[in-house]
Formats: sequence, structure tokens, C-alpha cells
Amino acid sequence: MPGLCGWIDARAGLDGRSKLSHMANGLVLRAGERLLQWEDGWAGLAVLAREDDRLHAGDRFVVAITGMPRWADDRDEAKARALGRAKSIATCWEREGRACLEQIKGSFSLAVIDKKARSLFLAIDRVGIDPMCHGDVPDGCVFATTTDAVAAYPSLDPKVDAQGLYRYAMNYVSPAPGTVYRGINKLLSGHSLSHNIGRGSGRSGSTSIHRYWQTPYQPDGAGDMAALSADLKAHLAKSVDRAIDAGVAAQDTGAVGAFLSGGLDSSTVCGFLGASLDRPAPAYTIVFEEDRYNEGPYAQLAARHFGLAHREYCLKPQDVVDILPEIVRVFDEPFGNSSVIPATFCARMAKTDVSLLLAGDGGDELFAGNQRYADQTILSHYHKVPALLRVLGEPILDRIPEPLAIGPIGKAKRYSQRARLPMPERMHNPGIYHRSQLSRVFTEEMLAQINVEEPYDLWAQHYKESETDDMLASMLHMDMRITLADNDIRKVNGACLLADIDVAYPMLDDDLIDFAAKVPSRLLLSGTRLRHFFKESMKGFLPDAILNKKKQGFGMPFSEWTKSYPPLRDIAVDCLQSLGKRGVFRADFLEGVIAAHAREGAAITDYIVWDLIMLELWLRDRKPRMV
Repeated sequence: MPGLCGWIDARAGLDGRSKLSHMANGLVLRAGERLLQWEDGWAGLAVLAREDDRLHAGDRFVVAITGMPRWADDRDEAKARALGRAKSIATCWEREGRACLEQIKGSFSLAVIDKKARSLFLAIDRVGIDPMCHGDVPDGCVFATTTDAVAAYPSLDPKVDAQGLYRYAMNYVSPAPGTVYRGINKLLSGHSLSHNIGRGSGRSGSTSIHRYWQTPYQPDGAGDMAALSADLKAHLAKSVDRAIDAGVAAQDTGAVGAFLSGGLDSSTVCGFLGASLDRPAPAYTIVFEEDRYNEGPYAQLAARHFGLAHREYCLKPQDVVDILPEIVRVFDEPFGNSSVIPATFCARMAKTDVSLLLAGDGGDELFAGNQRYADQTILSHYHKVPALLRVLGEPILDRIPEPLAIGPIGKAKRYSQRARLPMPERMHNPGIYHRSQLSRVFTEEMLAQINVEEPYDLWAQHYKESETDDMLASMLHMDMRITLADNDIRKVNGACLLADIDVAYPMLDDDLIDFAAKVPSRLLLSGTRLRHFFKESMKGFLPDAILNKKKQGFGMPFSEWTKSYPPLRDIAVDCLQSLGKRGVFRADFLEGVIAAHAREGAAITDYIVWDLIMLELWLRDRKPRMV
């Protein structure tokens, strides 16, 4: 959970310390951290850190770095620990320039200011665990790890715009490279930014974005299951050891624990953590009274199997009411993943015992665990039907009225229509935000300002950037960007920030990612069997019941609670009614959502209620200027 901010600006003036202090107010200060800063009028750089080695101001280069970085070469890593993180990068930068970025692994946000060239270089890690936001000013560039800090720069005037709100509605997060603000962007994972203002004031600088790393997919490679399985276990053991080493002092390994949902990845991480420690590994689980959401029995099974020191917390509706204001404040953009709430209570429970939590996020995006991958395999068979039959049959199916599209005929119609969509659009179900429904959802003023196709274009961009024709590899690459970097990692980072506890992601170890990219697609996904390679490899290590269980994760019964628990229901009604006055969503649409949500049973709009609540609460808290 990094905290870094700064600028490079030919017109900045002399009040650099004041600017840095103002921007730093947009970062979240954690226990034991202090603000390390450097400024020279035209540029400034600050980082919140517990260690002094996170900022280095040399004769030419000023470097700040956050996160848990490590050098690819063990000898360089040993030197970095002796010399200091930021200084070791500055030393490498003097020799090799930006090429030294290829030698840095782990999680990080990096800023390098070249005083001689009057230039700026920014980068984030290969996965996007640590973020970086940036915005241009007339003669420079402003940057920080939060949009709040960037927005605080005096000459930047960001406004929340219609496109940013539409982007959030479609994704229930704000995916990079955009933000909810016009004028502020985010770096994509594995990307860097360069900005040069030159020697004189009054000259417009130039910004360039560069992708410095790409997942090396080799989906058609040869692979022996037994050998690959052995390699997987070795990589997992090493990745857990690295996570412990990066986050906790070697003499204090008792200060590390792990999230445990009872699923494949959290159970695997707990198992390897237990093997690394000389005592029962601490593990933490959220349980529910509602059986549909409760994974406690699976977590208990994993705890018994690995001999874990296991604790549970039963989440209640009032917990949600109590923590909502804190959730809103910790996220610098609207964030609609409701599982951040159980993750936060889990992290707070762990904070009483440990200083570092290991999270299992990433396994589904490395080893093909999301249901949509199997769905696309089924849909792809449609194009094996002879073209003549499709040409004759499609018009007939399309003309079937919706009220009559039930049973096998209805399934055939929906299958045909979805299979005809291009990839990756057919992976996504926009639901109420489908192109054909937008005039019912948004006001005319809102629709007049948005590019409806932008979210689809972004999905397609990430899908194609895998640089392979393999459908599964392309889907994995897209989900690494949006599902993982923009959503799941943000969720866990935010939860742990609220709990003031460090977090590491062993499943996202760089070497493990490189290994997974070389596992053939036919092994990752066998027919429609998700996680085939991983499950086969973990036989004998994980209990069979966990290997065969349905994927669930840290979900919670929010829709049920907003229907049955009056305080939550009141919050939902109040937020949706207020949102209807902002000129974004049609008031009659939101009244319909409220009415449908009040009825017993599930409504097709229930899934957006939480997203809309979080949007309205965030707008109330930040009070941003609107375009």
C-alpha cells in the first residue's frame, strides 16, 4: 500500500514544500511512516515510508520507490539491502538508464527525477500491485499513487466527467489507464512514463508511455504433466518464501499470516506458509450465518489439514453499516467490489496477531479458474457448425419473440446470439448497461457526453495485447489487467490499508507468472474443466473436497441484507434517491431499481445496487467538481 507523490513543472515556482505537503494529504499515512521529501522549485518528490532508504537524492538522480521490490539477481539484491533500495536504483540508473527496470521484480511504484536533463521517469510493477496516477499541467507532469494526491496539485483542475462515471458503471471499478477524473490517468501494469521539460520555463514538455514488460505466453508449448507439476510446487514454495522475506524481518517470521477462504489459492498459500514456518501458520477466515455464502467448513478443513492456527469472524449486517464511511474514504475512486468488506474485517482480525498477510489472489488469472473461460470454449463450438446451417438458422432464431424464447428454443436463441459476438465482447454481460438499454438508464445529457464503445474497446485492446492467437491466453491477459490489477488487488490493498497491515501476493511472484505462461493451454483448461493443471498438481497436497469445490471467494450477502436489514435498506434508498438528482442516472430508472429491490426474490437490477451506493457515497465524501 504505497504512498508517493511529486511533480516536474517548469512553472512550479518556489513553494515546493507547501505543494508536497498539500499533495501528501491525499495519501494515507500508516503507523510508523513519515514523509521523506526533496524539492528544487521545478520538481518535487515525496514518499511515505518506514525506512529511510525509500528516497535518495544524489548529485543527478532523485529516486523514490514503494512496495516490496527485489532485484532479479540475488547478488544485486544483497547489495540493495546494504546500500538502500532507492540508492541502489540510482546507482544502476547512472550505469544503465531505464534498462535497469528490467532487473527489478516484485511490487513497486518508482519515480526517478533526472536533475541534469530535467526529466521524469515513472513505472509500476509488472502486475500492477502498486499504482501510479499522473496528470499533465501546461509545462510539466504531476504524479502520485492516488488520484487524491494528484488532484491536490494547485495548477491541476480535475473534474469528474461523464465518461469516467460510465466507465465505472460498466466495470464497477475504474480500469486503467483512465480514472473517474478527466485530466488524471493511471499507468497500466508493466508500463512506464517519461516526461521532459527541458532547460527553460514556458516550454511545453512531452509525455510518452511505454510498455516495458509483457507476459511471455507460450500456450502451444510442449509440457509433461509430471515435470510441470513438480516445477509448480517448487515455484509456489519459493514464492511464499520470497513474500515472507520481502515483508517481514528474517528474525520475526512469526509475524506473518494468511487470508483463508477455503478455496484453492488461499488454501495453497496457507499450506506452503505452514511448511515454511516452524510453528502453526496463522490463518484468518470470514464466515456468515447464511449458508450460501459461508465457506467456513472448507476453511476449517484446510486448517485441520495443514495444522493452522485458525481464527474466524462472523460478519453481520451492522458491520457493513459501521464500516461504510471508512471504505469510501480509503478508495481514491468509486469502488464497487463488495467483498472488500469481508476482506477488511479479515485483515483487522489478523492485525491483532501479525504484521504481514499473504493473499491468494491471482491463481485464477494464471491457471484458468474463471467460469467465463469454460463458457467461451462452449461458445466457440458454434463456429464449427456448417456456415449454411448458421445462415439459415440464425434469422429464424432471431425472430422468435422474447416471451416465447423459453426452454430449449430460448437457450438456442441466446447461444446463437452470444456466440456471434466478437471476442472479447462476448465474455462480458453488461446486463442493464447493454447498448440497447442505455437510454432507459442514463439521462440525455449524460448520454450526449459519453463514448459508449470505450469500455468495449479497452477490453479488446487488452485481449489483443497478449500477442498470441490462443483464445485462453488472450483471456488470461485481459483478466490480469482488469479483473486482477484494477479490481481484486485494489480490493485487498484497500482492505489491508484500512487494517494498517502489510500484504503480499505469492501467487503473483514474477517467476511464478513466467512459469504459468509457459504451461500449455490444453493443460490449464481441459475441455471445460477449470484449473485442470493446478488441481492435478495439487492432488495429495490439498484435501479432495477443496480441489472439487465450487469457486466462491470473499463474497457477502449484500443484496439479502439490504432487503432484510432496515439500516442497510435505508442507506440504499437514500443513496439511490440522491444519485437520481445528479443528472447522471435517470431518476425514474433509479426509482425502479429501488422498487424492484424492495420486493422478495431476486431482481435483475439487484447486482448494481451496491455499485450505486458506493458511487453516491464517494461523491458525497469527495465533493468533486463535475464536468
